[in-house]
This record gives sequence, C-alpha cells and structure tokens, in this order.
Amino acid sequence: MITNKRYQTLLMLATTGKPLNKDATEEEKKFYEECKYDYKVMKETAKKHGIKNSIMEIPFEVDF
Repeated sequence: MITNKRYQTLLMLATTGKPLNKDATEEEKKFYEECKYDYKVMKETAKKHGIKNSIMEIPFEVDF
C-alpha cells in the first residue's frame, strides 16, 4: 500500500519528468507510469481548451 505522502512524491516526480528511484516497488512503478501518461493527456486536453496553468494534485489526507 502506498501512503498519500508517497503518492504525492511519485506524482511530483512524474509531472516534473524526474526518474523514479531504482528501489521502487512494482506498485509505485505502475502508479508512476500512469501518472506520466495522465499528466501528458491532461496537458494536451488543457491546451485544446485554452487552459494555461493546469495542475494535477493529490489532496493531502492524514494516514492512519
């Protein structure tokens, strides 16, 4: 299970184009690749609709 904090870190890596850590789990690798693809599609769609500063985020929640 990936924590919200880790999700946010992976999202930041994917949206800035930074590489994933070599010690990442398979679940983290899958999420990272999905984020990269989703971010690319979001940016393309935003551009088509004239949205200049589109962002992708995961709301912060408390982990228990």
